[in-house]
Amino acid sequence: MPATAASMVAQAMTQELIYQTVPRKPNPMVNINPLKRGSGKTVTLADRVIELEKTAAWKKNIKQWQEEQTLFDMNRLPKVARVPLGDLLIDEDVQRPLDEKHCAKIAKPGPFDPALLQTLQCIKRSDGKFVSTDGQHTGAVLSALLNAGVAGNINWKTFLFNVQYIETDDLAFARRAFSVLNGKGKKRQSAYQLLRNDVYIIRIDGNTSDEEEVIIEKKVSIAESNECFPVEEDSPLCKYPSTFTNIATFKTMTNEEIDLSTKWHNKYFHRDPIHVSLFFIFKDLCRDFNSAKLPITEKLLEELAGLIQNLFVDLSQYSSSAKEAYNRWHKNRYGYLGSWNDDAYACGLLHLYKKFKGQEKLPLTLLDRFDDLINFFDEDLLNLAA
Repeated sequence: MPATAASMVAQAMTQELIYQTVPRKPNPMVNINPLKRGSGKTVTLADRVIELEKTAAWKKNIKQWQEEQTLFDMNRLPKVARVPLGDLLIDEDVQRPLDEKHCAKIAKPGPFDPALLQTLQCIKRSDGKFVSTDGQHTGAVLSALLNAGVAGNINWKTFLFNVQYIETDDLAFARRAFSVLNGKGKKRQSAYQLLRNDVYIIRIDGNTSDEEEVIIEKKVSIAESNECFPVEEDSPLCKYPSTFTNIATFKTMTNEEIDLSTKWHNKYFHRDPIHVSLFFIFKDLCRDFNSAKLPITEKLLEELAGLIQNLFVDLSQYSSSAKEAYNRWHKNRYGYLGSWNDDAYACGLLHLYKKFKGQEKLPLTLLDRFDDLINFFDEDLLNLAA
């Protein structure tokens, strides 16, 4: 067969793997990225009160207070006292068992900062005894450190420490207080807010004393260098290209995985927000290719982009198709619909790559994981490979 004819055959066999370049537009996130710099803005508590009082939900609450003609009891506001650590009691029916490993982690030299120790939460019984409702780990760590002499010659039992307390003999209050202080009814920081704090500590405050914060900021910097940006869930910023909200998965990735995945997205799908599947795909690709000592070639990366572009348009549509295929595969093999497995993102993609005559070497560990998954993708799609 002449070389030209052979080339034509090869081209016909792999046309679904050919990526068509998409014109690039400037990404507004490069300039409006909130992690790039802090706002430097402070507001007064009075500003927050005004903001709160304008909302319909707040007005509804106040109207109910007024209609019921009730006043809350100012005497129920918590009080503050300095109490000898040795006088504190811990009700084991209220608090959790002591977590010794957690205590050791808190007290690790270097990260430990006494300025971050929180006030202990207590009830003060009618017999004058203070019973801790939250903060036993703080109290235990501080007392044990003092007892070890690492803060000098101090008697931990007589050392006065701040407690916040309510006067009551009602242990039901103590149990409810423990639930509230440990999450029930409390607005937790989102994954993005925690990440933002880590980044700002490095970038704005210039404090690099915490290794974990340094690691997180480095991950964010790598993503930003490839014009990919973490944002808050349901944020107005989610509409912009190359933004992502799956912070938890992002934080588990290595620098190599973040760099490769965000470079790939920025090169081939720079007009789209980042789909949740991207990080799962590249975590599996990097780890399995590295284990098999196989290179992830530029040719493979471009052909995977072409495959997604030609068959699905983008990763969002691929994800929907992969999940449908996985559901059919699971039902056929086990007789019922199982929970989604994130590994199927990468496995399904490589099965399709092989089906459409991709020639780059692939790790068998990914192809064997769901060995016949390819047979459960839509028939119309698979017929394109014929």
